Amino acid sequence: MRVAVYGKGGIGKSTVSSNLSYSLAEEGYKVLQIGCDPKADSTRSLLKGKVQVTVTEYMRDTLPSKRKLNDLVNVGSNGVLCIEAGGPKPGVGCAGKGIVGMFQTLEKLNYADLDVDITLYDVLGDVVCGGFAVPMRTEHSDSILIVTSGEYMSMFAANNIMKGSLSFEDGKGRIAGLILNRRGLDNEDSLVEEFSRATGVPIVCRISRSEAFRIAESKGMTVSEAFPDSDESKAFSDLAKRIQDITGKLVSPKPLTDFQMDTLYSTGVCEGEGAFSLTDGEKRKESKEKPIVTFAPPRRIGKGPVSALLEGGKVSDIPVVVHGTTSCGYTMLCEVSNERVAHILHDPDAFVSSGDNICCTGMTPDGAVFGGLESLRSTLTDLVKNNDIILVVATCLPGMIGDDCEKVIAEVLKQNPGKKIFYVDANRVDSGFDAHIEIIRELSKLIDTTIEPMDRYINVVDDTFILFNKGDNRKNLDSLLSSIDLMSGPGFLNDCSVKEIIDTRRYGVAVLGDLRRDNLIVKGILESKGIQFMNLPLPRGYRETIRWLSELTDFVDLDDRLIDTVSSVNKEYYAAVSRFKGDLEEMSVAIATWSPKEDVWMAETLSDCGCKVTIHSFNKDDIDSNDNIIIHDNPESLMESVNRSEPDVIIDCIGYFNCKNKISNPETILTHRASIDLMKQVWGCIVSEHNEKWTTWGE
Repeated sequence: MRVAVYGKGGIGKSTVSSNLSYSLAEEGYKVLQIGCDPKADSTRSLLKGKVQVTVTEYMRDTLPSKRKLNDLVNVGSNGVLCIEAGGPKPGVGCAGKGIVGMFQTLEKLNYADLDVDITLYDVLGDVVCGGFAVPMRTEHSDSILIVTSGEYMSMFAANNIMKGSLSFEDGKGRIAGLILNRRGLDNEDSLVEEFSRATGVPIVCRISRSEAFRIAESKGMTVSEAFPDSDESKAFSDLAKRIQDITGKLVSPKPLTDFQMDTLYSTGVCEGEGAFSLTDGEKRKESKEKPIVTFAPPRRIGKGPVSALLEGGKVSDIPVVVHGTTSCGYTMLCEVSNERVAHILHDPDAFVSSGDNICCTGMTPDGAVFGGLESLRSTLTDLVKNNDIILVVATCLPGMIGDDCEKVIAEVLKQNPGKKIFYVDANRVDSGFDAHIEIIRELSKLIDTTIEPMDRYINVVDDTFILFNKGDNRKNLDSLLSSIDLMSGPGFLNDCSVKEIIDTRRYGVAVLGDLRRDNLIVKGILESKGIQFMNLPLPRGYRETIRWLSELTDFVDLDDRLIDTVSSVNKEYYAAVSRFKGDLEEMSVAIATWSPKEDVWMAETLSDCGCKVTIHSFNKDDIDSNDNIIIHDNPESLMESVNRSEPDVIIDCIGYFNCKNKISNPETILTHRASIDLMKQVWGCIVSEHNEKWTTWGE
């Protein structure tokens, strides 16, 4: 059971929540209390006054790969598990967004594995924004308790919370009841009882004002722990027993209008029932303009929504809906336009998605304040008429204001059976880099798992195809495969059509572009679809090419063609070594790289030519012990070390150097021909730096 406790700020929600948690634990339940307040003081009385690390702080200070659920969970009195959401500094950022981020982080850390019986959310104040309404949603809570007193602002906040709860009802009531936390006012009980009658929400607990609360909190304890035999402790114990079977007694509230609230407080009476309706008042109209259409190029995958847009835009015949403001959509699409141009410049003959499948919902300023779901609903309603599949990417603002995009998508799908709408929240605050992976995860649902693979095909799988689409990589791979009578498939997920995604299994054995973390995630996704992968990724340089061809025989019957191809590769490679070795022998080369493992092929190639090669990097992981690899702690150390060694050539894969004898990170990296191209580049750099060499050019 999951219970969200709401109420006006300062009304005593944290006191109620912690005492209720303690009492539920007394009943033998395993309880988790999550404080959803930037003050992070919800669980102090359960932790003897201890201040614990908040989820917001933890997200800011800890890398996603290093996060552990146990770092966020403290065990309090009676074994109650405690988590605090925290929030940004006062006046900075969006605390509601912090609540959204907390749920995303906890979900990623599998907090459901805590296997608790009851979860209590202690939520900040009124439903001041969509972020603080998140605990109220059906996916997070089963029922809502509202703490109030007889003060006007307290009941006003309670009334607003009821209004907010109506937005998250799914044909059933969600309110468990009111908790009257008395302030000692005249006629307080009768006033709240009238409010209860008019709204249809019962009072489930009455707590008297008592000095016992102050004394207990000064000791860092709950009243239930400090004074177990007190009337206050009994009230919480009775409440704990009552909510154990509250599910069948939940009500749908009838909130009062502002006029009814004023009348109630001034006269003590409310005529009839609450008359507020979500449909009251003039509806603010979202822009009805047609979606903005512009070009969307591939390839560099950045962070968050932009990375999702780049990935989704690769599929030419699926509309990609950017849910956000017009200015946000324009800014994103300008960036992807630059990437499209860059891809075309690298390969004028490449198939690049035109980008006219990308549009923006164009949320208005009103939508940004009051919610942008109408603009999303309008856009989807138009697009679904002529499209069977739609992809929706949510930007920053919908997450900040708490737009329930999935609810709107479900409504549109219900009205249009047979259609598919994939949704990706690209603004997940835990890791912006995951956005494009979520796009791939959604699109992989289209793959037909009944299709049998064809012979003679190798299909490249890469999360970005950044490197594959540069230089001569595609041409080199196609040439190598052609020599053994194989063909390459369209690639997953390169620029493609829906049909090619559906037919992914048809294109035979899959091979990863490289072994980066994101690619390994994609591999796992596709393996669940029955797609078989080679163990080795695409080969970089000569030695990896020979090893890759050897492994290929485990998947494809190559007969005698492999022997001929290996012989041809050896002949071509060593002919190049013989050609360049005379000029390169004894030359010193420094390779500055992020990943020694990925770029070791360059060292192997140049060592075959007699060069003295040293690799400089920061990456201490997954490298073999090698005297020629130097690991540095910072960029300054790396640059100083390289410059001090005065190499003849610097291969700069990280962009730190600006000198005449520098070669930038090679774009062509695949197959033995990348090794040959590298020899040419290094040779060209050396002969251009040694004037006496020009007289021998061409000999």
